Amino acid sequence: MFRVMGSMMPYRNRAYDIYRRNFSEASAVGFLSAILFTVFSEPVKNLVDFGEKWMELSGIPYQMNIAMFGFVVGYGTTKMFLLMRMQLFKMLLAYQGWMLNPKSMTTKMWALMLGLLRGNGAYPCFYFEPLLPKLPVPELNMTLDRFLSSMKPILSDEEFIELLTATETFRIKEGPKLQSYLLQRSLVKRNWLNEYWLQMAYLGYREPSAVNVNCYAVDRKTSPTTNQLARAANHIYYVLRFVEDIVEDTLVPQYMQDLIPLSMDGFRRTQCSARIPRLGVDEIVSYKDAKHIIIYRKGVYFKLHVYKKDSDGMEVLLTIPEIHGILQQIVQTADEVKDFCSIGVLTAQNRDYWAKVRERVVSIDVNKESLESIESALAFFIIEEECPKTLDEEAIFTMTGHGPNRYFDKSLQFIVYQNGRAGINAEHSCGDATYAARLWEYVLAMESYNHDGTVDTATSQQLKKLSQPVKLEWNLDDFDKELIESQEHFQKLANGFMLRLAFAEYGKGYIKKKRLSPDGYLQMAIQLAYYKLTRKCVKTYESASTRLYADGRTETIRPVTEASVAWCKAMSSMKTTTREQKILLLKRAVNAQTKVKNEAMLGQGWDRHLFGLFAICKELGQEMPDLFKNKNVFMPDVLSTSQTPTKYTDIWKMEASCLGGGFSPVNPDGYGVSYIIVGEDMILFHVSSNKYSTETSAHKMADAILDSMAEMKTLLE
Repeated sequence: MFRVMGSMMPYRNRAYDIYRRNFSEASAVGFLSAILFTVFSEPVKNLVDFGEKWMELSGIPYQMNIAMFGFVVGYGTTKMFLLMRMQLFKMLLAYQGWMLNPKSMTTKMWALMLGLLRGNGAYPCFYFEPLLPKLPVPELNMTLDRFLSSMKPILSDEEFIELLTATETFRIKEGPKLQSYLLQRSLVKRNWLNEYWLQMAYLGYREPSAVNVNCYAVDRKTSPTTNQLARAANHIYYVLRFVEDIVEDTLVPQYMQDLIPLSMDGFRRTQCSARIPRLGVDEIVSYKDAKHIIIYRKGVYFKLHVYKKDSDGMEVLLTIPEIHGILQQIVQTADEVKDFCSIGVLTAQNRDYWAKVRERVVSIDVNKESLESIESALAFFIIEEECPKTLDEEAIFTMTGHGPNRYFDKSLQFIVYQNGRAGINAEHSCGDATYAARLWEYVLAMESYNHDGTVDTATSQQLKKLSQPVKLEWNLDDFDKELIESQEHFQKLANGFMLRLAFAEYGKGYIKKKRLSPDGYLQMAIQLAYYKLTRKCVKTYESASTRLYADGRTETIRPVTEASVAWCKAMSSMKTTTREQKILLLKRAVNAQTKVKNEAMLGQGWDRHLFGLFAICKELGQEMPDLFKNKNVFMPDVLSTSQTPTKYTDIWKMEASCLGGGFSPVNPDGYGVSYIIVGEDMILFHVSSNKYSTETSAHKMADAILDSMAEMKTLLE
């Protein structure tokens, strides 16, 4: 469930926004046309006969009639042109051949038309939302064929025969009926998947979202300052500037290949939002009238109003010097009061447990007010006591914290450490990592400091004129048992998170020289690494963005194919396979992964389609087909992988680039592998595992990936 609260800073209706802009443009042309018709009335008089009777009946002077006619002609022509332009835009965006046949003449003509139609103008953030095509529903037979092709390489003969039987029965029996219901749903929904995915994959998940669901992003390679409060002041200011751009619809839209607009709708959900625990299914609440942030320091929460009145009486953001001065006050107060509040650790509990406790917590007025302040805040900032010595420590602290010093239900948490290092912790159901990553890229690129790493500070007189931070008050006297239980529960959860970061010896520049897809190449390195450790090829998830479509989120790429399995086996049989054969098999495996990736990005993957059919079956209350009862259909992925994109806009700088982020494995005996490609010469892997598992080790897997990368380079040289 998703709910919007507030009205002071409303997010405008997208269709109305475009209508309003088009109306303004058409009106402007209409008035210009009216002026021209009036000034040059003689030529118009020869073309248009207004009729003496109309003039007599209306009593309107002749020149005014001319002006009215000019307005109607200008306005009507412009409206017709804009309508045709919008329809042509929609038609062009529905074309998929650019990805499947990028070098065809049709694709070249399409790109030329789209480029000319779009032009170089600056578009509002959500301008293209109504123009994006709906997420397609793949053909049933195509999905089932892709599903079987994906599962065959990772199952035993007996398991595959059982799965094949269930699939073919589904193809003939239950599948067509469920497919027809899904097609009907797609006609009335902008995105047939979104509600199902949000509620069943995220909000219905009852285990803690902390560590299990939340993800993290780390800092740039070299911090621009070691001054904690100077860094925090910069980050607060630029995060709020980014939020303002979203609210005011001025954030630059994102394009694929600098041409094709992507859905920006997720930015609405990500900002000013929180996941609220409810029994059975949680709820996302997004607040649109907030003008405050929350700052956490040593167990104390502060609410800070971040706007002030300018000389014209208009509300404007606090400046960096003003924020810095207030932060100094907050740190001094937090260090003195010794009033530690552990409410945050409850957000790391089982969701139903936390939902029940929260009902009791908010029954006390002071707690309700404080919780609402946190959940409705524009952003949540943590001024940390920790001082991570390594990048690995920084990543682990950013992901887990110590329990009370995180609020895992908030959509985004911004953390600044004692040594000036920084990071983000993101709640995944509110939005996918691409949204947080773009904001983070903006903040890291925009922050600036004096030559000594400081920022200017407002005078005491200036600070007195501003809203002062308010310490949030709590009454948790009756919750000692729950807080202790939750801390113990969190500690076990956090202790199980094992992480290793590993830099490759070379980057995508080398891979591109060998005419191979960097993403496919890195996926094969991961596959080979796991095969070296276990002599098995297993179910692997790789995320693909479907933001080419309205309200798009993700689809699954299945990089394990018969080609990838053949290559992994060949690399382990040094005596029977020649170097040339291994190179050929590698290229086939990379090309196969690229094909599956392109299909997934175009909404033609099998995972979300089967999930949709499953959700329809559940919604209709029908008996589950044997296919959905098969343990291999929805079994957790042993390898969960994702690439962290960079360079979302032109403000990206190599020296300010984030070093990526990561997540936990979804399988207790599996791995989470995230990787980021920075420039031409840097690739960094974030490898996680479950410390309690006897079958996995993030350190061994990271070493195996680096060994695979080195072996692949040797093979190609």
